[in-house]
Amino acid sequence: MIRRLRRRMILLVLAGLLLASAGLVGAINWMNWNNLNTQASTVLHMLAENGGKRPVFQLGDGISGPRNTPMESPPAKPENSPPPEPGDKQPPEPANGQQPPPEPDSRGRERDTPAMMNAASLSNYYTITLNEAGEVLSWSSDRADLYTDEDIAALAASVLREGKTSGRLGTQFYRLLDRDAETGEQMLIAVDSRLEIQNVENVFRVTALVAVAEDALLSLAAVWLIYRLVKPVDEAMEKQKQFVWDASHELKTPLAVISANAEALAAEVGESKSLGYIQSEVRRTDKLIQNLLTLARMEKGTVQAAHQRFDLSRALLEVALPFESAVFETGKELTMDIQDGVTCVGDVDMVKQLIVILLSNAQKYSDDGGKIGVTLETRGDKRILKVHNTGPAIPAEAQARIFDRFYRVDSSHNREVEGNGLGLAIAQSIVDAHKGKITVHSAENEGTTFTVIL
Repeated sequence: MIRRLRRRMILLVLAGLLLASAGLVGAINWMNWNNLNTQASTVLHMLAENGGKRPVFQLGDGISGPRNTPMESPPAKPENSPPPEPGDKQPPEPANGQQPPPEPDSRGRERDTPAMMNAASLSNYYTITLNEAGEVLSWSSDRADLYTDEDIAALAASVLREGKTSGRLGTQFYRLLDRDAETGEQMLIAVDSRLEIQNVENVFRVTALVAVAEDALLSLAAVWLIYRLVKPVDEAMEKQKQFVWDASHELKTPLAVISANAEALAAEVGESKSLGYIQSEVRRTDKLIQNLLTLARMEKGTVQAAHQRFDLSRALLEVALPFESAVFETGKELTMDIQDGVTCVGDVDMVKQLIVILLSNAQKYSDDGGKIGVTLETRGDKRILKVHNTGPAIPAEAQARIFDRFYRVDSSHNREVEGNGLGLAIAQSIVDAHKGKITVHSAENEGTTFTVIL
């Protein structure tokens, strides 16, 4: 149980770290790709507005320059300059430390902002002129040495095959302008963003590697911390198991002495009600001790399932057939639907003990004149054993705890139904030893069904 708890905690922590890292890396790289697409669209828009040529930006009244012209800082104010005369127009002070919006020049046009100039200088570009047949008439580029006529023709043909007015082909963002009504020519503008895409891919690789390294370090720290946190609980459980083991062994000797003396006394004075009670309680306590020892052996690992192939159908019949007469004597009915030739890998003796526990449980808790059914079938590589009995339903809140030690649905633990609440706990341990699964389903007017999957 402690191992299962520890394993679940580790898996939950690892899954949380993985999801958090994947989300962070995805968000960073999504923003990078989104910014790249936005900048490329801005460049294409500017080139389209400027007739496929590099735009010229307004730096001030009567001053213009190409996109890579640096903006000049305003001349510094001399230290001995006279104060401004009243009525002179002063430039507005920036509010809250923010830059004022661009002012119109002398011809009424807004000056271009540095952000617009940075966007326009994003990548290399080229402009292609196509005729009505889609053939390349001419092309121009700011870096004509990087491209050949074949490259340009191949891109133009690919864009026309796409049938879109804008998009991306590899590292090329393109925009196809409307055809000129007079000449029938059409302009194709493309921006080569291979360097920017490489940068985005490099950022992705770096962030992914950092996330993997971070996850590895945090996972090691989490595993160490979980082991430290669970260690006291594990030690307490081991002490509890050892106590059950030692106490069960210590109780066997006095119980044997009591049983022997009760039999001797019965031989001397004859049968009596009091001696009958003593012998009945001795048998009940002996069975409890045997069950406790069985659980202790399984949990300590001293009893290992012998993994060998055996005939599961035959093992089930060997246990169920003798049970049929005992069930008949109590006025109940046992039916069997067992598929022939079903084999299983495991410990045949432990599986037989599992079947005895389930059949005994069904016999004890079925109603008067009720029915008990046993089925065995295969589904793929799984062996499915079901034991069903009619009778009162197990409450829903009790079904979650029914495999716990000493737990009985009847909280009063009266003696009307024999048992000590360990049978189903042993069944659970046997199924766990075979890497299987056991479940219970119980509802009114349906009875109770225990299902074992091996």
